[in-house]
Amino acid sequence: MDTRAGSGAPAFRLVEPGPPFTVPVRGREFLAGSSHANFPETVPDVGAALPTLAADATDCPPDVLAAAVREVVDETLPQAGGVLLRGLPLTDKAGFEGLIGGLGYDRAGYEGGIAVRKQDSGAALNASQEDRRITLSPHNEMAYLPTYPRKIFFFCESEATRGGEVPVNDIRETAAVLPDDVKDAFRERGVRYHRNLAKESGNGEMGWVDTFRTEDRAAVEEHLVASGYEFAWDEDEGLRYHYARGAFTAHPDTGEELWFNQVTELHCSYWRAHPGFPPDLADEAYPATTTYGDGSPIDEDLISYLRGALWTTSRAVRMRRGDVLVLDNQVFQHGRFSFEGPRRHFVSLAR
Repeated sequence: MDTRAGSGAPAFRLVEPGPPFTVPVRGREFLAGSSHANFPETVPDVGAALPTLAADATDCPPDVLAAAVREVVDETLPQAGGVLLRGLPLTDKAGFEGLIGGLGYDRAGYEGGIAVRKQDSGAALNASQEDRRITLSPHNEMAYLPTYPRKIFFFCESEATRGGEVPVNDIRETAAVLPDDVKDAFRERGVRYHRNLAKESGNGEMGWVDTFRTEDRAAVEEHLVASGYEFAWDEDEGLRYHYARGAFTAHPDTGEELWFNQVTELHCSYWRAHPGFPPDLADEAYPATTTYGDGSPIDEDLISYLRGALWTTSRAVRMRRGDVLVLDNQVFQHGRFSFEGPRRHFVSLAR
């Protein structure tokens, strides 16, 4: 593929993503449910599942570069659901933020999000700062909220010395292999998300001050009421709230029904497998858990089965320094394999 945004703009050509590889998944340490029989032994590399495009002649003005990248993203995502861009003249967060600012997409904030990450005011957030020993299963970003990003951009400032691949998953492939009775049950009953937030952030969890970016309880209550959430404050200034959402959504462009939720990753079993939490707490004592929309519990074996289904259709991207991975958040899920070394990724969310 050759794409040009205009005179002096870089061309993008289709290249191989790199040598083939696999990443072990079954029985992986600190990966919730990974001993379940539905988990695959390994996940293969992304291969041709997403196009990898390399840029030529990037010694052009920043606005020209941004226009060329925007053209590639707008052209590629509707067909492929994502794209890995290589060869861009990016070396650090500032350069990535400059590119993001030049693309012209509406930025999406992270208020109400659950990922462990520092919230700053720039266009790029730290990718999850969760314990590096933990593997994060594929998920659609903020699928548990009524507002979520349409596009998600990842930038690799530095690579891991070992591990740290980004699993990606076309959720349409997963939905196609889920049993009809399971999908029908979730279609009818939905998902209820239960959150349990301390005031301040701690190891492996975000506090409500960082989640809602305010220390003003009245402002938090106003947001919760406007969102239709049920909530209560604990005596120690902790906050509990819950709300129900559908397990499916329609893609805004195609109308296609999509499995779009975080019933697996926000289930309490995630924290039971977490090295920073005791494994024997009550479900509601963890930072989050999920039930059916009517509040009835979901069998943990089913949660593990669903996690395994997500991994079965996943592929792994091994990002290099300077790479930018762009995904249609409603179609492609993402995650993170555990890692060693100075891995530093940033993420930017767009509507």
